[in-house]
Amino acid sequence: MMRIAIVGPESCGKSTLGKALADHFQCGYVAEYAREYFATHSHQNYDLHAVITIAQTQYQQENAMAAKHAHLICDTSPLVCRIWAQVKFGHCPTEIEQLELATCYDGILLCAPDLPWQADPLRENPENRAALFDIYLQHLNAGSTPFRIVTGHGAQRLACARQQLSTMGIDL
Repeated sequence: MMRIAIVGPESCGKSTLGKALADHFQCGYVAEYAREYFATHSHQNYDLHAVITIAQTQYQQENAMAAKHAHLICDTSPLVCRIWAQVKFGHCPTEIEQLELATCYDGILLCAPDLPWQADPLRENPENRAALFDIYLQHLNAGSTPFRIVTGHGAQRLACARQQLSTMGIDL
């Protein structure tokens, strides 16, 4: 079993990259559950409980897909929910911390915010993507999971991600 997580600030190409990597390597893909959640729940007045629910469901979906696929690309991780909770609500709840400890990735790709901002009703942080990137970088540097930064546009971004996976010794 090989699991790769894609993380980073909003509008940095995580979903596009995740789908492209899954297609390229012909492996399983776990979409970001937050989009599905907010398709049926209000994004205007959500609370910390919603972020916990999103993290828990994402975790469940990831594990369900892992039972079906030897290799998995995950469009988000508990780290994303951790940082989201910290930025939006001032702290990370224990439930998300526990999911973070329970999830193991073979590698993490951190998407740089070098793509133009694309407005979306679910996105909240157009002005602080660089600061959010730095928060991700701090967390990843403090952890033990290998990670690499992905940059570039379009096909360049996919090629960069493939190269970065290779530098981590990951061959899907």
